[in-house]
Amino acid sequence: MIWRATLETERLYLRPLAAVDLPDLVREIGRWDVARFLIRVPHPYDPADARRWLAQCEAMERDRRQYHRVAVPRGGGPLLGAAGLMLDAHGPGEAELGYWLAQPVWRRGYGAEMVQAICDSGFRDLGLRAIAAAVDPANDASNALARTLGFRLERVEPAHDMGLRGPPAPAHIWRLDRAGWEKTI
Repeated sequence: MIWRATLETERLYLRPLAAVDLPDLVREIGRWDVARFLIRVPHPYDPADARRWLAQCEAMERDRRQYHRVAVPRGGGPLLGAAGLMLDAHGPGEAELGYWLAQPVWRRGYGAEMVQAICDSGFRDLGLRAIAAAVDPANDASNALARTLGFRLERVEPAHDMGLRGPPAPAHIWRLDRAGWEKTI
């Protein structure tokens, strides 16, 4: 297993979250339109939340439980989003995908570029067998992104744990296995 500190795409540089990112994180996650589909993120989101998330990311990275990277423009600039894989979330060799994208860069292809990079690394470098993603049926952009990247809709879960967003609610459960990923490369 290769644990890459950084990933690069045509337009993005993906690296671990750092203290320098926290003001951008608070600003972007603090937007309800960004946070509303993130079940593990409190809203409103404040600097103390961001510091706790940084500490959690550092601990889970050390323990190799989560592979999380933030995305910034290759030429430098503000935080554009983040993507992560919670390892062994559904059994050995399987991960759960989570991501968010800053509202100013929605619909420009950055989400697909960022998620593709983290999934490629998950299969190629971490040796994953499958990656799953739970997506709110109302999140049209994330459902379309999953389909575009080769995930298949495995099921609609009628009462998915919505964490901080309220009582259990329906979720689309998307899954990309190694064979499906290999067809996309």
